[in-house]
Amino acid sequence: MKPFVIAITEALRDLADADNAHWMRKYMREQYPFLGVKKPERQEVFKHLYKLHGSSQDWYEVSTELFAMPEREYQYFAMDYVQKAKKSWDSRLPALVEQWIGEQSWWDVVDVLAPQIMGPYFLQFPAERDQWIERWMKSGNFWLQRVCLIFSLGYKGKTDTDLLAKNIQALSSSKEFFIQKAIGWVLRQYARTDAEWVLDFVENNALAPLSKREALKHL
Repeated sequence: MKPFVIAITEALRDLADADNAHWMRKYMREQYPFLGVKKPERQEVFKHLYKLHGSSQDWYEVSTELFAMPEREYQYFAMDYVQKAKKSWDSRLPALVEQWIGEQSWWDVVDVLAPQIMGPYFLQFPAERDQWIERWMKSGNFWLQRVCLIFSLGYKGKTDTDLLAKNIQALSSSKEFFIQKAIGWVLRQYARTDAEWVLDFVENNALAPLSKREALKHL
């Protein structure tokens, strides 16, 4: 076990709270076990231990080890570690993200992996974007498809509207709540950059009522 992982494990064991864990499991619909360590405490632990142990270790090995542990807090730490190692990212990252989503699919992980990890990754390595987006769009896995919709949430003026429109149109008839919600979310976010484009797109494309309502929420 990597020194950083050992340190995290020891710190979380000391901070574990059974009552918090109960309500965290309830909030996540009993999908995953929790130790009961809330986000502010996790962030403080991560910041401290990363300075002591984290920066010199391989991001892939450490994050893989963390993500494989059962309690959900470790998966959050794995994603934090990957984000911290942005300058060291390489071609292993998209396949790792795909693996993680296949193993632990739920919105709390997907909604970090997409805009906070894959979004910056595709800006850093633009030649890799289309092959992975095409692969995930064709996968039939709606969580991977959600990544294709929301990875560009933070792009603002760098948004590829042709790709955005193509992905939305391909998924607009989906009955899946998390897809309909993602379509509305990404359109609502892009409206902050180009409201006219969003209004025109919504007017000229058949969208689920939920998607349309979310897209126009602030317009």
